[in-house]
Amino acid sequence: MLSREPTRTAWLVLWGAFIIFLLLCALVPYGTYSYLLYATTAKAATLEVISGTMRVREPGSAAPIAVTRALELAEGSTVETDENSRGIITLLDGSTLILFPGTQLVLRELRVPSFDWGVEPIRMAIDLSRGRIRAAAGHPLLPGEANARERIFRVRTAQASASLTEGSYAIEVTSEGTQITVRDGTASVFALERTVKVGRGQRTVIRNEEPPLPPLPAAQDIIINGDFKDPRSRGWNDWVEIPNPPNAPAGSLSNPTIDNRVVLRIQRSSSNQTSAITGVIQQINREVSDYRSLRVVADVRVRAQNLSGGGILSSEYPMILRVKYRDVYGSEAEWVHGFYFQNLTNNPTNNGELVPQDVWIPFESKNLFETLEPRPFFITAFQIYASGWDYEAYVTGVRLIVE
Repeated sequence: MLSREPTRTAWLVLWGAFIIFLLLCALVPYGTYSYLLYATTAKAATLEVISGTMRVREPGSAAPIAVTRALELAEGSTVETDENSRGIITLLDGSTLILFPGTQLVLRELRVPSFDWGVEPIRMAIDLSRGRIRAAAGHPLLPGEANARERIFRVRTAQASASLTEGSYAIEVTSEGTQITVRDGTASVFALERTVKVGRGQRTVIRNEEPPLPPLPAAQDIIINGDFKDPRSRGWNDWVEIPNPPNAPAGSLSNPTIDNRVVLRIQRSSSNQTSAITGVIQQINREVSDYRSLRVVADVRVRAQNLSGGGILSSEYPMILRVKYRDVYGSEAEWVHGFYFQNLTNNPTNNGELVPQDVWIPFESKNLFETLEPRPFFITAFQIYASGWDYEAYVTGVRLIVE
């Protein structure tokens, strides 16, 4: 038995070596083939600064750099805008990201197959930590076209992950959560084991530690407490002008319930033909350049008015709605709409609307982006007030709708 052990060992070694040889013959080509199919390469994106100074921190860098002109961005770069800057990032497939002021994101993944015959999709993953972006997802190449390739485009926030098809999307992150609005295309939004599909003209909201809400209309109201159900101090500041002479009475504000609705009542009497402004102001301070529609909606009722029309300067009505804004050139401007029910002395009524006395009138403006030139860029404030002698008017259901 001992004399046969060297022979058996030799055969075992030979067969083992042969089997390893066969495995190598199979695995090396297979490994090479798999590498050629599944290998990916990082691709750079391009940043173009639209205005101001942006900050970019490249992978491995200890500190960000200030950027004022075009720059290539490597995978893993962090890009940040301040309150006065904005930029546009062009991704490897032609998709774009517009960064609005106060935004920070990371280009987490920018990958393409390393070889033309690779089967991996194009992968783009963006981590948005704060601010607002407009993502325009490019057209994916269809089967049969040259270099046909599937594309996976994801935007992730602290609250959710969204997969985007070809289309246009607004994604905004605040301290309260994430909002994803679809102008065109479809977004699949996932958070806390729930997926919601959001289509054209819809949006979803993902609040902290909550799943995404079912799809909502894309149009949204940027006025706070426009129905006055909460105390008026939520969202609004009173604006009561001291008349001249100072012994003339000032106007008053209150929030009675009329016809089962809480309203804002603006009232002044015994004015002895002295003028004064009475109303409320809400500071909006919101950029609206990315929207396509801006409308003012309110329910208005004018009960009393003794100054005819809009006064001699067409600026004094018993109910006035005013939007104050900056246009694309940074100039201060405003939209004004007044309501009156009598004009016995034929005063001018520019920007005024004749309404029945003491009747609720539903009002909706035209799209202010189409009627105002230059168009509004940044809404600073919304004002509701009366101006003139004696007046009494009501308003509720006030909304400033953007879409």
